[in-house]
Amino acid sequence: MNNELANNDALWNRATALRRLGGNELLLNKIADMFLSQIEQKQKAVNEAVLILDAEAIRFHSHALKGFSGDVGADALRERAAQMEFLAKEGNLDEINDHLANLNALIQATIELIHSHR
Repeated sequence: MNNELANNDALWNRATALRRLGGNELLLNKIADMFLSQIEQKQKAVNEAVLILDAEAIRFHSHALKGFSGDVGADALRERAAQMEFLAKEGNLDEINDHLANLNALIQATIELIHSHR
């Protein structure tokens, strides 16, 4: 987890995201703004699902967060959400709280990094 937080490219691979958007800086900025405006709501949904140990809700919200993170190039966050989605799909909720703590730390670090580039 510490490696994920220390690697800015894993937190927000801005160059790759920009390349996927054909170098369109304006579009990347719009996607980053959308990410910043919606991430806390998505984080809250995952946290609430974990709190009540609702495997289907965890899977659903982790899947949505995975796609949302991928859109902006937040690779570490996308990967952590994918892991949570897999655990929930398999019904393996024993480790879900550890993953949630890491997910929340990644969300905060990603928000801070994107803000620093705005």
